Amino acid sequence: MSLFRIAIVLSLGVAVMPSDRAQQEELYTRAASAAHWTMTFCDRNGRTCEVSAGLWDAFLKKAEFAGKLVYDVAVHTAGPEDASLKAIPASSEGRGTLSPRDLEPDWRGVPQEHGV
Repeated sequence: MSLFRIAIVLSLGVAVMPSDRAQQEELYTRAASAAHWTMTFCDRNGRTCEVSAGLWDAFLKKAEFAGKLVYDVAVHTAGPEDASLKAIPASSEGRGTLSPRDLEPDWRGVPQEHGV
């Protein structure tokens, strides 16, 4: 996101903040309560967190296996003898496959005279 967009989003966030002191206190209390409720979720729901931790561990093991599988397949099937990975030889001019005619511009402007 560009710096300008970030500035706009931040200013919109500041603009919707309450200016009344009582509303500010209420917003602060609600935000603190929501943060506390979120942070103590596992204290209230221990079994759910245990099951979630087990599922997360299984997911990480599967992701690690998938990453190793993709890497191993890529390394073993695309060895140095693979023709598709070899560099394309350059032409004698050292500019790839373009001919000298391909490198000429299609149009040139009128040369400007010096001192005019």
